[in-house]
Amino acid sequence: MPYQKSFGVLSVVKRGTECAMTVVESIRRTLALTRKEIQTIIKDRTAMLLVFMLPLITIGTLALAIQQNDVQAETVPLFLGLVDLDTTDTYPGLDLSENFTATLESLDGVTVTMYVNVSEAYEALFYTEIDAYVVIPDGFEHALSLNLPTTVNISTSSTQLSGQSEAILAITEASLIFRANLGWIRSEILIIPSVEFVPEGDTWALQVGAFLVVFCIFMAIALISCQSIVGDIPLRRMLLTPTTKVEVVVGKIAAYTIIGMIQGLLLLVLWIIGFQLELSTDLLTLLVINSLMALAGSVSGVVISSLSTSRLQANQGFLFLLLGMMVLSGMFLDVGIISDFLPMNLGMALIRETAFKGLPLITKGPEILRILMYIMGGTLISMIVMWRKRTLA
Repeated sequence: MPYQKSFGVLSVVKRGTECAMTVVESIRRTLALTRKEIQTIIKDRTAMLLVFMLPLITIGTLALAIQQNDVQAETVPLFLGLVDLDTTDTYPGLDLSENFTATLESLDGVTVTMYVNVSEAYEALFYTEIDAYVVIPDGFEHALSLNLPTTVNISTSSTQLSGQSEAILAITEASLIFRANLGWIRSEILIIPSVEFVPEGDTWALQVGAFLVVFCIFMAIALISCQSIVGDIPLRRMLLTPTTKVEVVVGKIAAYTIIGMIQGLLLLVLWIIGFQLELSTDLLTLLVINSLMALAGSVSGVVISSLSTSRLQANQGFLFLLLGMMVLSGMFLDVGIISDFLPMNLGMALIRETAFKGLPLITKGPEILRILMYIMGGTLISMIVMWRKRTLA
């Protein structure tokens, strides 16, 4: 009996030892694989450099956007249209509406353009000649003469909401100076803001939806196309045939652009039907804009893929593109002149100007030309890089 108990204890100890050895072996193999993977990553010096550059570039991009936003606020003037409808003449020796206009014109960074009627100012706002327009109503001088509150109307565009806050600040500052100069403390000038060119539907869905449509098309196509060349084993065999590298680049860009166009159509349908929007343009115009975004995203991804020597580098390159475009998109910060050259920013501007205002696409020639220049430049870079490459990773 004691012998059987001893044998049972030994059996348990043996099984425990075997399990422990199995766990130890598993840990040893796992550590070996970990060490091997770290060595592989470290050998890819470009990938390692990108890993440590990522936080620097991210913070640097954010700093650039903030700095550009500050510079924009300090250097770019506010263009205001002004319509003086006041016909009252009850204050002795001074036209109060003209005096208020002169006070507004004297502000730093404010450029005032006079219009005869509201229709002219509305048209100027429609074609983005001004950032906002101010209407001084009839009875302005009469109300102030009696120390009664009066109003000033400010109209801004739904495509330039930043102009509304700047215009309100300018009118508020002019009102304070105007009242202080005349020694009034009881009479108030109330500001009534309004937003023009807002299609039927949820305003928040319009603004954010326009951003999401462009962002999803551009980034989704860039994501899948950044893996289109690097590590493509069938492509290596294809290049042994008469197929040229230029044909490869053009074929890759065309294929992913077609996929992006189909995705863009789906996004537009979901955006319009899902939020019951009544946009001020036709579907064909929006499809043309989305096709440009798909083409720009495809080119961006192919450029990253042609420059990369491994899938890891391609993924890191896309991450840089994603973070950079998000920070510099202009959705969160006004990045000033940068928005005039980034394709995603230009695409959002095109959708807002056409879908919100109903502007014909032909009137946005400069923006379309910049997008096409980006596309041609990216295609040329990909072709040059592919031509100089001896092998594909």
